[in-house]
This record gives sequence, structure tokens and C-alpha cells, in this order.
Amino acid sequence: MRQVNRRESHRVEIKLYCYVTSPAIWTRGAMHIENISRSGLLVAWRSDTGAVPTPAVGQILTIEVELPANHGFAPKCIHCQGAVARISIEDQECPRVAVRLNYMDFRSFPDLVGVQAASHAAANSWMA
Repeated sequence: MRQVNRRESHRVEIKLYCYVTSPAIWTRGAMHIENISRSGLLVAWRSDTGAVPTPAVGQILTIEVELPANHGFAPKCIHCQGAVARISIEDQECPRVAVRLNYMDFRSFPDLVGVQAASHAAANSWMA
């Protein structure tokens, strides 16, 4: 039987650092993107700083994808938000998390240390 490719958008195989935030998941280290398209991305779910809990299917994630530096411009990133579509745990050390995107925007790359501190404070106020 022939397999049918049902992709809506062309997928680009690329390895870029990304930073994931969610009310349930706080990472301090960078992960990386394995591929990206207009409608989704695949995250290699292993942080540089250690183990990170795997999200649940349907969980909303915000992802900042660090773009390669261009010396003529300030650092840029792709700010994405989407829901976890599926999780592949073929490699127990580094699961793959597929995220179906509902929002994508190009922005100046933020100071992630300041963003994470502010995010923790905001999450604590939501959960109080």
C-alpha cells in the first residue's frame, strides 16, 4: 500500500535552538527544533540543562525559535504558540514533540533570563 503525504505546508529540516514556556512547564535551557513548517514544528524534547517533563497532548505551548544571527540586524526569533499534537518516545532520552501552530510572529530576540523571571512571577500570580 502506498503512503500518502497529507501535509498542508512544505516542511524544512533545520536545527535551531528554541525556548519553551507554558504554565505547566518552565525550562531554563534551550531545546532544539528538528523541522518547521507554516503549520507546525517538531521539538527534540531535551534541554541543555537536564530533563524536562514531557507535555501532554493538547497542552498549549509558547516557543521562541532563535534565528541565526545577521550582523546587520539585532537578534531575531520566531514567536510561536500552538498545541501539542503528538509525542514520539522512540528515543527515551530525547522524545520528539510535534506542535500544531495557531500563531507565528517574527520578533526581536528577548533577553530570556528576564522573560523567564517575569513568566514565573506571572504564573505564580495566576495560580495564587
